[in-house]
Amino acid sequence: MDKFATLVLTLAYLHYALSFDSRNVVFVIVSQSEPYHASVAGRLKQDIESQILEIDKHQPNIHITHEDFPVPGAWTIIPLLRPLISRYKDTDVRWVLFMEPHTAVRCRNLLQALHAADKQEDVMWVGYPLSDEEPTIIHHFTFYEDLEEEGGFVYPNFASGFAMRMQLIASFLKQVEGGARKLEADFSIDPAFELAQLVYGGADNPGPLLTPELSFCVVSGDNCATYPRQFDICGSAISEESIFFAVKTWSGFHSTRAKVVKKTWGKHVTNLLFFSDKPDPSLPAIDTGVPNSKTGHCLKTVSILKYVVNKVRDMPHIKWIFLADDDTILGVQRLCEVLSCYRGGSDVTILGERYGYGYGKKESDGKGYDYITGGGGTVLSVRGAQLVASCACGGRSAPDDMTLGACAAHRLNITLVHSPLFHQARPQDYSLEVIARDRPVSFHRHSSPEPLRVYATWFQHDDMALKRKRTKDEL
Repeated sequence: MDKFATLVLTLAYLHYALSFDSRNVVFVIVSQSEPYHASVAGRLKQDIESQILEIDKHQPNIHITHEDFPVPGAWTIIPLLRPLISRYKDTDVRWVLFMEPHTAVRCRNLLQALHAADKQEDVMWVGYPLSDEEPTIIHHFTFYEDLEEEGGFVYPNFASGFAMRMQLIASFLKQVEGGARKLEADFSIDPAFELAQLVYGGADNPGPLLTPELSFCVVSGDNCATYPRQFDICGSAISEESIFFAVKTWSGFHSTRAKVVKKTWGKHVTNLLFFSDKPDPSLPAIDTGVPNSKTGHCLKTVSILKYVVNKVRDMPHIKWIFLADDDTILGVQRLCEVLSCYRGGSDVTILGERYGYGYGKKESDGKGYDYITGGGGTVLSVRGAQLVASCACGGRSAPDDMTLGACAAHRLNITLVHSPLFHQARPQDYSLEVIARDRPVSFHRHSSPEPLRVYATWFQHDDMALKRKRTKDEL
């Protein structure tokens, strides 16, 4: 190669390395088809488009996943990688920004941050770093002792967005499709954690760890490129009297867990009924006719839904059914605020914290499905409850939430709605940066700290305001 050709190639490389604009980025909004969530995603897309047109005068590459990549389990990220590589291979795209509909983006700051990262060859993906102080159930009790000297294992806060190089996506996808990288669990719980876990792989064959990027924020600031917006209510909170609260319990817990419900959030609801293996007028609890089982509870849950659906036929003011465990810790006022954004009654809505089963494994291709994990509570419109009450259980102790999720996906063609405000685990199982900003609706499990303190810390103030409002209305 002559000196002139070498000079041309060198100059071309320097121009490539030094130039960076919106054409080098793909924006991926991980969305849901439910009308409220779809509208939030649509507004975010419009906001990014207007910013980029002002900055670069180019139409940006923006995708809303439920419209552009409607693949099962898209929220777990892995199913999105092949479509993205297929579309943007051999283009100018160097980075993909994944975000939630409630992620706020300041595009000028973002492009500056990604340009800086782009110039560092060893930086493969960036975001706001979260870490676990101890092993937790929501992360499959995984803990990386081999990374203690490096500050521990970190994963991105999804609500703040995170960006990955196309180079990383291509090499990582090749490893996943070739079997060199495999999900350790059949369950999808926290997609950002599980993606980071899969990218890293382990000490024997480590992939790149997330690089912390200070402009990816958890609260808004002048220098932020991204930050999570708080979940707004959509008008006035609905009346708690339009919700029927059904609590699963067992006779052995009538004097313990069920009494905690009565002492905490149960004081603030009008339509409350416990369902057990024995009747108890003091709660009140009715006998479902289903013997207690230590696990699963599918037959019991379906029996509860059938009973409640039949009961509310004569209660036209009831629009929603809230199905709870006896160790669900709930904020009633928060729930009423959140439900202002959704359609109850005759519309089909099933809402809660979404888990997934069977995504990301070749042997389960096409068989994966979402389900609402029951501990944080499941909210069903009356019509939604009527439909899933027809689902069949594989046995008395079949897992109720998974059975209903599989039935909704494969037989009823119902798309479940995810809200990160419902929580299957305890407050300490989540990063404080995440739950503190979101105004959570629920937690689950009675343990240290004990449930009365959890309720008092997170929900009592708002529920007392609900009580005062109801007393004023009655006067």
